[in-house]
Amino acid sequence: MPDARHRQPLLQRRLPGAVLLAVLAAGVSSLPALLPRVAAAAQGSRGAIEGRITLSSTAQARSLDRYTSDTGESREIQQVPVVVYIEGTVPDSPPARPSGTTALVQRGQAFSATALVVPLGTQVSFPNGDPIFHNVFSYSRAKRFDLGRYRQGEAKTVVFDRPGYVKVMCEVHKWMRTAVVVVENPYYAVVAESGQFRIDGVPPGHYRLAIEHFDRRTSVEVDVPAGGVARADARL
Repeated sequence: MPDARHRQPLLQRRLPGAVLLAVLAAGVSSLPALLPRVAAAAQGSRGAIEGRITLSSTAQARSLDRYTSDTGESREIQQVPVVVYIEGTVPDSPPARPSGTTALVQRGQAFSATALVVPLGTQVSFPNGDPIFHNVFSYSRAKRFDLGRYRQGEAKTVVFDRPGYVKVMCEVHKWMRTAVVVVENPYYAVVAESGQFRIDGVPPGHYRLAIEHFDRRTSVEVDVPAGGVARADARL
């Protein structure tokens, strides 16, 4: 048998008390006019997550590795930023949107973006804009693929159908790196170089926050208060 909470009307469960009283007092006929107030009140009850991510000296040193290109140039590994996101689905949340264009172009022997966050089920294109062959691949658990070598002007696609962090590399050019992070909700942030991040509009509740870098990962538990800010600092 459902508990008392589940027997409550849906409107009563989701609206702040003051707004609910206004709706009841105005009557059903006035509900359309009150909807903007209802939406504003619901948004106002949401919170935020902010924090600072610090990379250890080991992680920083790994990011500074260099390779020698086929032309003899010294090439640094592409810097992949930390990505922070809430794991799993979040009820009553809007659909997630990609953090950028869903085409990761290979140009200048580098990926056009060093991190791309996409909703579950997104198709990402990997066009080759260089006059040389590339071979994009990943051995990550969330998505394993190998596109093979293909020439300039060609593009291949991958559908990312499992949530998680996908490390993407080029088999030909070992310094080329990017990450595709597949999320199930819109609450994520690509961390700035300063290490600071903030995720707004989060429904109040308890969450597990994933913190991922190309070479290491951790997670923290956070409790987001209604209209408040949860702090989440971490060291990788």
